[in-house]
Amino acid sequence: MFLTTGEVKQAYTIKGIVNATVKKNLTAEQLDEVDNFDELYRQVQDILIERAVAKDGDGIIGVSFEPQIVRVSVGPKYLMLHGYGTVISLN
Repeated sequence: MFLTTGEVKQAYTIKGIVNATVKKNLTAEQLDEVDNFDELYRQVQDILIERAVAKDGDGIIGVSFEPQIVRVSVGPKYLMLHGYGTVISLN
Protein backbone atom coordinates (compact mmCIF):
# COMPACT_ATOMS: atom_id res chain seq x y z
CA MET A 1 0.00 0.00 0.00
CA PHE A 2 1.32 3.44 -0.89
CA LEU A 3 0.20 7.03 -0.41
CA THR A 4 1.31 9.82 -2.70
CA THR A 5 0.39 13.46 -3.11
CA GLY A 6 0.85 13.13 -6.87
CA GLU A 7 0.02 10.73 -9.68
CA VAL A 8 1.50 7.38 -10.66
CA LYS A 9 2.98 6.71 -14.10
CA GLN A 10 1.14 3.45 -14.60
CA ALA A 11 -2.36 2.45 -15.70
CA TYR A 12 -4.83 2.21 -12.83
CA THR A 13 -8.50 1.90 -11.99
CA ILE A 14 -10.12 4.32 -9.55
CA LYS A 15 -11.78 2.52 -6.64
CA GLY A 16 -13.17 5.53 -4.80
CA ILE A 17 -12.32 8.29 -2.37
CA VAL A 18 -11.31 7.83 1.25
CA ASN A 19 -11.08 10.39 4.04
CA ALA A 20 -10.23 10.48 7.71
CA THR A 21 -10.30 13.08 10.48
CA VAL A 22 -8.58 12.90 13.85
CA LYS A 23 -8.22 15.39 16.66
CA LYS A 24 -6.09 15.89 19.74
CA ASN A 25 -7.46 17.74 22.75
CA LEU A 26 -4.97 20.12 24.33
CA THR A 27 -4.77 20.54 28.08
CA ALA A 28 -3.40 23.73 29.63
CA GLU A 29 -0.01 22.02 30.01
CA GLN A 30 0.09 21.10 26.31
CA LEU A 31 -0.55 24.54 24.81
CA ASP A 32 3.05 24.77 23.61
CA GLU A 33 2.38 21.68 21.42
CA VAL A 34 -0.07 23.64 19.29
CA ASP A 35 2.03 23.09 16.14
CA ASN A 36 2.86 19.40 16.70
CA PHE A 37 0.77 17.51 14.14
CA ASP A 38 3.22 14.60 13.64
CA GLU A 39 1.21 11.97 15.50
CA LEU A 40 -2.01 13.13 13.86
CA TYR A 41 -0.49 12.66 10.39
CA ARG A 42 0.43 9.07 11.29
CA GLN A 43 -3.07 8.39 12.62
CA VAL A 44 -4.77 9.81 9.52
CA GLN A 45 -2.45 7.84 7.22
CA ASP A 46 -3.24 4.62 9.09
CA ILE A 47 -6.99 5.20 8.76
CA LEU A 48 -6.68 6.07 5.06
CA ILE A 49 -4.73 2.84 4.46
CA GLU A 50 -7.35 0.77 6.33
CA ARG A 51 -10.11 2.29 4.23
CA ALA A 52 -8.19 1.79 0.98
CA VAL A 53 -7.60 -1.88 1.83
CA ALA A 54 -11.35 -2.25 2.44
CA LYS A 55 -11.90 -0.96 -1.11
CA ASP A 56 -9.38 -3.49 -2.51
CA GLY A 57 -6.97 -0.71 -3.45
CA ASP A 58 -3.24 -0.86 -4.09
CA GLY A 59 -2.60 2.74 -3.13
CA ILE A 60 -3.93 6.24 -2.64
CA ILE A 61 -3.08 9.11 -4.98
CA GLY A 62 -3.69 12.82 -4.67
CA VAL A 63 -3.47 12.67 -0.88
CA SER A 64 -4.16 16.00 0.79
CA PHE A 65 -4.11 17.06 4.43
CA GLU A 66 -5.86 19.99 6.07
CA PRO A 67 -4.54 20.86 9.53
CA GLN A 68 -6.65 23.05 11.77
CA ILE A 69 -6.19 24.60 15.20
CA VAL A 70 -9.56 25.01 16.89
CA ARG A 71 -9.58 27.83 19.39
CA VAL A 72 -11.97 28.36 22.27
CA SER A 73 -12.00 31.83 23.86
CA VAL A 74 -8.33 32.91 24.10
CA GLY A 75 -6.39 29.71 23.54
CA PRO A 76 -6.20 26.62 21.38
CA LYS A 77 -8.55 23.83 22.45
CA TYR A 78 -7.60 21.04 20.05
CA LEU A 79 -5.72 20.16 16.89
CA MET A 80 -7.66 18.60 14.04
CA LEU A 81 -6.30 17.01 10.88
CA HIS A 82 -8.37 15.92 7.91
CA GLY A 83 -6.89 13.82 5.11
CA TYR A 84 -8.32 12.45 1.87
CA GLY A 85 -7.29 10.87 -1.41
CA THR A 86 -8.30 8.68 -4.33
CA VAL A 87 -7.96 4.89 -3.94
CA ILE A 88 -6.60 3.13 -7.01
CA SER A 89 -5.91 -0.40 -8.17
CA LEU A 90 -2.91 -0.83 -10.45
CA ASN A 91 -3.63 -2.54 -13.79
